[in-house]
Amino acid sequence: MSEGRAYSATLAKDLIRVEVGTVLYALEVARIREIVNPLPVIELPRERPFVLGVSDYREHVVAIVDLRCLFGLPAQETTRRTKWIILETAGMLVGVVVDAVLDVFSSAEAKQREVPVLDERHHGRGITSAYRHDNRLVFLLDAERLVEPAMAIHPGDMPSLPSEAP
Repeated sequence: MSEGRAYSATLAKDLIRVEVGTVLYALEVARIREIVNPLPVIELPRERPFVLGVSDYREHVVAIVDLRCLFGLPAQETTRRTKWIILETAGMLVGVVVDAVLDVFSSAEAKQREVPVLDERHHGRGITSAYRHDNRLVFLLDAERLVEPAMAIHPGDMPSLPSEAP
């Protein structure tokens, strides 16, 4: 591989920047199956309020995790900017709700920074590190930890949903 190609490979855009509240977060592009507009949700009895329920996504029943609620922010009406990011992790698909999807960027463009543990909810937030992008801090989220709340819903406990496909 030529030196120029090796350099461009290291600058591959591997993180997607999203907004939840006023804070910027990033997710690894490799974990993302698709970014979609919000779909209908079926609410199931649950003890974790940040798991909104389940939805029919391309013939899969996926649990939906609201990051605003998970991070302790007040609920917000769905807008045109609201998106679901369908993540592939732990052998299943899970959707996470974000306020907006902004852009993709390379983790090689900025030095990775450690993030201090501020309180006992640190693990639940799934923040692993931070980057500086466009002169703002962006917090990298661990997809595995983000979807842990949805793991309490076992696929056998999910109702059969009618398909939206004709």
